[in-house]
Amino acid sequence: MPGRYFFMSPSEKSSGSLVVGYVADDRGNDALELACFLAIGTWSEIIIVMVLPEPRIGRIPGGGVTNHTLDANQTQLKKWQDDVLARVPEEINARVEFRYGSNDARGLLDAAEDNDATLIVVGAAAGRLFRSFSVGPTANTLLHSSPVPVALAPGGFRAPEGKVERITGIYGTRPGSEAVIGRTVERALDRDIPLRLISLVQVDLIEPAAIRDISDEARDFGGRHLESEAVGMLESGRAIIEIAEGRDFEDALSQIEWLDKEIALLGSSRLGKGTSVFLGSRAHRILRTLQVPVIVIPSDFRGSTTVEEPTQIIPIAGD
Repeated sequence: MPGRYFFMSPSEKSSGSLVVGYVADDRGNDALELACFLAIGTWSEIIIVMVLPEPRIGRIPGGGVTNHTLDANQTQLKKWQDDVLARVPEEINARVEFRYGSNDARGLLDAAEDNDATLIVVGAAAGRLFRSFSVGPTANTLLHSSPVPVALAPGGFRAPEGKVERITGIYGTRPGSEAVIGRTVERALDRDIPLRLISLVQVDLIEPAAIRDISDEARDFGGRHLESEAVGMLESGRAIIEIAEGRDFEDALSQIEWLDKEIALLGSSRLGKGTSVFLGSRAHRILRTLQVPVIVIPSDFRGSTTVEEPTQIIPIAGD
C-alpha cells in the first residue's frame, strides 16, 4: 500500500478543502487564482492536484520492474511543485498532490473524495461561444458527473485584492431552486457577507401564486434554523432579491450589475441523477452572460458522496 506524500506539511486538516485542477497553462492558472480568492479569509485548505498519465512500467535486468515515467520526471515534478506553490499567497494553507489517472476529471473526482473536499475548482478559457466561459473536456465531464459543487474560473481571471464581498444565487422555478437558495444563504453566513438572489421567475412566465417564498426554500434545504437566518438577513437588508426581466435568460441577465469581488451560484439541471451535477442547456445559456466566477451545485446537494476507483498518489523521492 503506497504511502501518501505531501509537499507541504499542513497543520491541522481544515474543513472545506478545495481541490484545484491544475496544469501549467492559462486554465490552470485561472483555476488557482479562483481557489485563492475563495480561500482568502477562510480556513479552507487548497489541494492543488496535477493528474499524470498512468505510469509506464518496464523490466530491469535480473528481474523486477521500474517506473520509467516517474523515474524520468522527478526533477520536473519537483519544479512544478515549487512553481505552483510560489503562486499561492502565504496566508493560504495549500499543498500539492500528483496523481495517476485515466483522465483529468477522474483524478480530480478521486482527489475530492479522498480529501472530503467541498468544491472542485477548474479553469474555463474564454471563447466565442461562451464569452467568459468556454467549457473544455475536463470541465464538461465534471459538470456532468461531480457529486460536489464545481467552480468555474472565467478565462483570464485574476484574483482581486481581498476576499469575496457578496454571493449571488441565480434561481428559477424548477426543482433544485431550494439548493441554490439554501447554499447561497449558508455561504453568506459562513463568510459573514451580504447575499443577493436573482430570480428568473419572470423569464419562466410563472403565475405569482405558484412562486414559493424564499424562507420556504431555505427551510427545505437547511431546516428551520436556516429559514430563520434567511428571514433575518432579508429583514436587515443583508439579503436582497432582484427580479431579472427580459425576453430570455441572456437578455435578463445581461442587465444585472456585478461587483468586482462577487461569485455566482447556479443550480444544475433537473435532469441530473441524484446528487450529481448535470449542466443542461438552461445553465449553459446562463453561463454565456455571466461576468464573474460561477459555482455550479448539484440540485440535491447536501454533502460529499462516494466516488469510485481511487487513483494512486505519487510519492516524490527524497520527501
